[in-house]
Amino acid sequence: MVKALLVAAALAVAVAVFLLLTYVRRSVLSKHGSVAMAARLSRRMAGRGWAPGFAVYERGSLRWYRMFSLAYGPRYTLARADLQVAERREPAGPEAQIFPPEVAILRCKSSTGEVELAMTDSAVTGFLSWLEAAPPGAAFYEGR
Repeated sequence: MVKALLVAAALAVAVAVFLLLTYVRRSVLSKHGSVAMAARLSRRMAGRGWAPGFAVYERGSLRWYRMFSLAYGPRYTLARADLQVAERREPAGPEAQIFPPEVAILRCKSSTGEVELAMTDSAVTGFLSWLEAAPPGAAFYEGR
């Protein structure tokens, strides 16, 4: 009985520490602001494979981080100079059950491959503005 209580207490402390570290990580990474957005990490099953996260715009790149992770680095780094929106669509099938109606899904292409991002309509407006706001010759200034 005592061992079970100790195990339960240790598990509760571990969960609390994980949540605290996750909160601190997000606070540090998004000190200049972040945008909530999900990314599709797997396409094995239609409509599945989405992970919640947040994005941080830094100069000419968007860095996407998983919400519940202790990794300090981003899962995706998308360079503005190399990014195109190939498709914008509404959630369909199983996606419609996990995302609210005001979410749009963008399929983005770059030289490193494709990534699907799900975000609110207002976040899409900000994303598209950021994408189109590159000054002429931006690739030169970013060391490309």
